[in-house]
Amino acid sequence: MRALFLPLLMIAASPIAMADSEVITIIDHITKGTSNTVNQPDKLMQRLIPVEGVEEDEEPKEDMARPVNGRMAGYRVQVFSDNNARTAKNEARSKQRVISSRFPQYQTYVMYTSPYWRLKVGDFRTQQEANNAAEELRRAFPSYSKEIRVVRDRVNVHD
Repeated sequence: MRALFLPLLMIAASPIAMADSEVITIIDHITKGTSNTVNQPDKLMQRLIPVEGVEEDEEPKEDMARPVNGRMAGYRVQVFSDNNARTAKNEARSKQRVISSRFPQYQTYVMYTSPYWRLKVGDFRTQQEANNAAEELRRAFPSYSKEIRVVRDRVNVHD
């Protein structure tokens, strides 16, 4: 009985069965008329404006263009990356100590993003700065040169 009831319900609810009422599809609704109105909450509009308090025609002020929480998009030099569960962490920390002692001006970061352990060096705003540091590292550590590459990352901003 239940198997018979479901198809009857589907037929009764279909647009063919509703011949009295007009069926309007979303395409008909959107293309009807010459203009469309988009209603959106004010809070959504505030999120779409890149810097709070800046009008569309106005350029952001120097203070407002600063990165939030001292972090911004930038570059780092990746010196090591491995997914060997037994050795990768220790090797990354070992290379970190060696690089930090030779280049104390560069901050080093050992990071784990499953399944990889990575060692990254520096906080560079431009790719050219990162490329220059990568060349310095290649000259100082020729055995690491195959793995040294510049990568995009969120970097800490130093004033």
